[in-house]
Amino acid sequence: MGIAAVSFPGSHLPTSGIIEGVTSVGLEHLARTAYEAHRAAHPGSLPPWEDSTEQEQQAWKAAVSAVAGQTGVTLADALPTQSLLLQAGDEQHTFYTSFTAGRLGTLVISDDFASTQHARFQAAHGLWYVEDLGSKNGTWLNGRRIHAAQRLKKGDKIKIGHTVVIVVTT
Repeated sequence: MGIAAVSFPGSHLPTSGIIEGVTSVGLEHLARTAYEAHRAAHPGSLPPWEDSTEQEQQAWKAAVSAVAGQTGVTLADALPTQSLLLQAGDEQHTFYTSFTAGRLGTLVISDDFASTQHARFQAAHGLWYVEDLGSKNGTWLNGRRIHAAQRLKKGDKIKIGHTVVIVVTT
């Protein structure tokens, strides 16, 4: 599975902010976001986006496109980004914007098993996500290695190298 091709939901959305003008790449990211949210609500019963069939992906794209067209929603109307409070060892860190974690990340992980830029944390559509940045040892969420951006919630445990970071609040 190619981790390098994974990016965050909404990362390629147009700067005009109107969903109806979303490029096909942006539409795929919105569909992936919706699918992953649905998948999170049904743990274990659905495959990751990359493993879903082309027909399923097309259905999600059509649904997202139809909802956006019917509602006239703009990205500016999306939920405001909330802060992310993480516990790393005995320290707590609060973030309001996207950041990286690793030996040279914004969130410094002093761990020989962590990559220099190991994982990215990013807010999209009012929710926080984590994705691996192609690290050698992977990024783990609640004991499972992640291969795509994953939504974070209170109590989640993110393992970077041998270091465990806990989501206190999102």
